[in-house]
Amino acid sequence: FGMPAENAAIKHKIHPKIWTYENIDYMKKELASLGFSFSKKRILATSDPLYTKWEQSFFIKMFEKGLVYRKNAIVNWCEYDQTVLANEQVEDGKCWRCGNDVVQKELPGYYFNITKYASELLEDLKLLEGKWPNQVITMQENWIGRSYGLEFKFSLDEASKETLGGKFDGFEVFTTRPDTIYGVSYTALAPEHPIVKALLESDKFDENKKAKIKAILNQSPRERQASDKDGEFLGIYVVHPLTNEKIPVWVANFILADYGSGAIMAVPAHDQRDFEFASKFNLPIKPVVKPLEGENDGSKAYSEYGVAINSELINGLSSEDAKSFIIEKFEKDGLGKRITNYKLRDWGISRQRYWGAPIPVVHCKCCGVVPEKEENLPIALPEDVEITGEGNPLDKHPTWKFTKCPKCGQDAIRETDTMDTFVESSWYFARFASDEKSWEQKALDEKSVNYWMNVDQYIGGIEHAILHLLYARFFQKVLRDLGYLRD
Repeated sequence: FGMPAENAAIKHKIHPKIWTYENIDYMKKELASLGFSFSKKRILATSDPLYTKWEQSFFIKMFEKGLVYRKNAIVNWCEYDQTVLANEQVEDGKCWRCGNDVVQKELPGYYFNITKYASELLEDLKLLEGKWPNQVITMQENWIGRSYGLEFKFSLDEASKETLGGKFDGFEVFTTRPDTIYGVSYTALAPEHPIVKALLESDKFDENKKAKIKAILNQSPRERQASDKDGEFLGIYVVHPLTNEKIPVWVANFILADYGSGAIMAVPAHDQRDFEFASKFNLPIKPVVKPLEGENDGSKAYSEYGVAINSELINGLSSEDAKSFIIEKFEKDGLGKRITNYKLRDWGISRQRYWGAPIPVVHCKCCGVVPEKEENLPIALPEDVEITGEGNPLDKHPTWKFTKCPKCGQDAIRETDTMDTFVESSWYFARFASDEKSWEQKALDEKSVNYWMNVDQYIGGIEHAILHLLYARFFQKVLRDLGYLRD
């Protein structure tokens, strides 16, 4: 399964199944002619119905355990491939397969709850030291991106609440530098933030500002990263939780909607991005950390640790002590809490393409989203489809998507998205290790898998460091928790 096979089939005007299996036969002959020794009994294709059956079974069990969920979200969209991309499949703002710019789009989709395993995925990298290349370990550490800090809420002032029609009373922010809280001179929201969306839909909001924000929304992540810091004042204010000062709220192109809450407390004296934005829009820059040695000339942000200044409750404290003091005060006063944050985001697996494993759920008007019954698996792809590369063929099929709800028996619609091809590659090595005599009866034969696993050697490029190698580690932990594999 996978997009490359489907794209090649479209190019050669042939059905993906024919294209795939003809190439498999060709490669079998090539490997045989090279004299390689391998067990012909354990040859598998991820597009085989039996493989699909067990993968769909995994999905259902994960769904039942809360490890899969459906939500509407801003996603990475490749216009060329006409599909969603996971964060790990975007490289410098471009699609990792075709190299075209990725745009942001709001779509419903299914997500694997990989963030539930973030701490374990990070900690277990220690077990791979000396076994995996240091570069791969470092890349995964940075991608998972654990940080500690303070989460708290900025409350809107009364006038701003009225401006927003009483729909919002504030927004959450996360900071790793609570010691700089007295240096906040503005706050900033991602263009996709719900408050920004509400203002864009308001007939009272300035039309010129709307046009500018919409232009930012239409930029790809790459364009946003490459462009100068830009934004707009939203005409609303929050109240500083310690000083009660009114703090302006801006929208900014450098704020990511999918990191933290999509909102920041901006401290331009001590964060370079905040500094550049404040300098452009003539916003106050208030130093609240003094370097341990020398002085900061103010030409750029001072982002290192030092001693707190211009900060009523923490003047004279070291940055570390000031951080602890502020976190403890916020927790004591019920203003915020200490949290661990991760850059890692849940894995969006929905793909709007034909050649992939169908997601085994139906949409019922009475019951909502309902997983298929195990006895109905595999949910196979229809073969009588026209694949043009435009839109999802499963959506257009006249009969395939119409079915009955497994729960109530009423008319229902099949999910027409298919699974990301990396789901297939996240467990096939364990399938290879299973006794082939058991393939019909079970996904994995525990005895033989435990005998052969773990993998001795992996040959692949560094591009798989935060794709296949991260997903495979996650999947093995899930299979362990579902009882398929030992620890």
